[in-house]
Amino acid sequence: MAVTSGRNKVFKLIARGVELDLFEDETLYLSNNVTGLFDLGKLPSDFTRQITLPGTRKNNDFFEHVYDISVDEPFLFKTNTKVIAQFDFDGFYVSQGYMQLERINLKENKYVESYEVSVFGLLSSFKKDLQSITLNQLSSLDKYNHVFSGGNIMHSLSGSAYDSNESGSFVGALFTSSVDGHNLGGEIVYCLTDSGKQIAYQAVLPDNLLGIDNTEKSPFGGTIAGAGGLYPQDFKPSIRLDLVVDAIFDEIGYTYESTFLSESRFDNTYILCDRGLRFPIINGMDLETQGQIEIGPISGSDTPVTVTNSSSTVAASASLALNNVYKDPAFSINSDGTYVPNFTGIQSNSSPLRGELTLNLRITGSNTNSYPEIKFQFRDEVAGALEQAVDLPSMNRRIRQAFVNSGGDVDLTLTEEFDTNAFISSSIGGTGDKFGFGIETKVFGGSSVSVIVGPDGNEESRLKITSMLQLADLAEINIADNMPFGTSGITLLDFMTSIQKKFNLQIYPSKTKPRHFIIETFNNWYKQGKVKNFDKFVDLNQRMSVIPANNLGVREVQFGDTLDIDFLAQNFNKENNREFGKSYFRDTNNFFSEGSLKVESGFSSSPLRFVGGSGITGSQGSPLTAFLGAIGTTTLAACGQAASTYYHNGSGPDPVNGDGIFYDQAGTQPVVTYEYLADDFGQLLELNPGTGVVTDESFGTCSGGGGPTS
Repeated sequence: MAVTSGRNKVFKLIARGVELDLFEDETLYLSNNVTGLFDLGKLPSDFTRQITLPGTRKNNDFFEHVYDISVDEPFLFKTNTKVIAQFDFDGFYVSQGYMQLERINLKENKYVESYEVSVFGLLSSFKKDLQSITLNQLSSLDKYNHVFSGGNIMHSLSGSAYDSNESGSFVGALFTSSVDGHNLGGEIVYCLTDSGKQIAYQAVLPDNLLGIDNTEKSPFGGTIAGAGGLYPQDFKPSIRLDLVVDAIFDEIGYTYESTFLSESRFDNTYILCDRGLRFPIINGMDLETQGQIEIGPISGSDTPVTVTNSSSTVAASASLALNNVYKDPAFSINSDGTYVPNFTGIQSNSSPLRGELTLNLRITGSNTNSYPEIKFQFRDEVAGALEQAVDLPSMNRRIRQAFVNSGGDVDLTLTEEFDTNAFISSSIGGTGDKFGFGIETKVFGGSSVSVIVGPDGNEESRLKITSMLQLADLAEINIADNMPFGTSGITLLDFMTSIQKKFNLQIYPSKTKPRHFIIETFNNWYKQGKVKNFDKFVDLNQRMSVIPANNLGVREVQFGDTLDIDFLAQNFNKENNREFGKSYFRDTNNFFSEGSLKVESGFSSSPLRFVGGSGITGSQGSPLTAFLGAIGTTTLAACGQAASTYYHNGSGPDPVNGDGIFYDQAGTQPVVTYEYLADDFGQLLELNPGTGVVTDESFGTCSGGGGPTS
């Protein structure tokens, strides 16, 4: 639309508060000016207007003062000077921007006939500033950097002020900014993120994997403390949306006002600081690779490894020959085959480890009433000492069950996830760490039993170290480094455009404040508008065309976010044949509408995943109750064996008549083929060997108290 400003001087150009004189026939095109209100991403990059201004006394005074035009040499002036200007079209559209003097036209080389100026809007300048910086370069977010600790993670969930100085495994320093010390309560909230780590309660996991509430009891006494538990590295920070918008405007030197972003809903609207990685980013360390390995045996060298024992009190042990390196991204395996983890970023140079052990085993022995219990060994090769013997309760249950029923020999391939119970510390030995790995056995039942790892040169055994669990604890976390990145960096323009589309916002410059924007919803912006009569600008005697608005309608409108690459979003798309969070609207009443309008933000949305085993209902029920006991096909066998952990589905602490006995907390593996169960108090219970259900809870005791003992 072109508007001629000669009629009542409708168009005004105001620079530094001075309304400059215009030619009567000056024409201004408005069409491009208003597009920026609706889509920041489609602002015209060449949003400039060449305007010729007359050489009036007012204009001469202005340009001589602002651009230092020489009276003697008018072609000399400040070509790089731009001044804030306002564009006013009869009060209908007022915008801020800049004006730059391009050329001076002289008349007879005596006086100035006209000035040629370029005017470009603030929106265009705003866009150029936004598209040159990514979210990860937002230095304005530095004030939200803080100590990465369990204490701060727990504090963040309350949103309250923190005034305690705590220390320990899951507590830490004050939850304050490391830059200016201001409290971060409510500004940063941590989220538990699975990121492929399979975080779940034990009730819905097989017993060879660790649930976050694992209470596995060791057959050698005690529990595996902390095994499967959560650590700070399982969480990622999220930051309030409005704070990121504030940081963007601070970064590029603009201000804004918005009643919409000031609404209470944005007190609880957060952006997850997620770079698509399993772990958060902590400067100076790599949680994705540090300390992680996968190693196995090499056939023909030290495989097989045989450990023979007949004692339940003295362990026999041997080194595991795991010399074939399948994965070592951080170079943690030394040239001599020992494990040498990097302790950079770990407080006190110590950290428990999480790993996964797969063993290909052959168990041999002459007495099926005897069976082995095995442990996995971490060895400090510098100090020549055992660092940690790791319990393997799931493996031992399966070994016992298979061996007792085998008649003497059995081949098994078993896998179990583990946490070390003690700390792997670089201070041991005083000269640095070198760790080796081994296996130890104890045998219950009195006869000699051999455990062979890798029989016949089998190479299936594996050891994986998947995480150094206290890596990055009490280090500083940089929020900008953890902001979403996409594939090549998310620009501030992409981010602001996504907010604009997602919430249907109008972003436009203030009419009165320089470098200041107003952000409102479309409805609020529209309500503030005025009805204007354009009859005085239109020659009604000329031919006019009118297109009915309903003929411009589209058949289908889609609203949604960008499909995320995370597992949950991709799986939802695969199973439901549609993207999560998308809405579709189809016009079935207008015969002439056609085509589609796709409104898609640059954000990604994904269905929330509840932690497996939390709030489960139906046939799965609640997690079963753990207890210590021993099973056998005779009462003597049950009473003569070491106690292991079993589970029952009753309501009390100990099993009673009608309760089912299970190997796993989820209740999927009943204890079958055994007639008797001795609990840790020596009480004998009779079992149905076909179902594992207690048929007599008062059968007798192992000391012979009134019931059969053979």
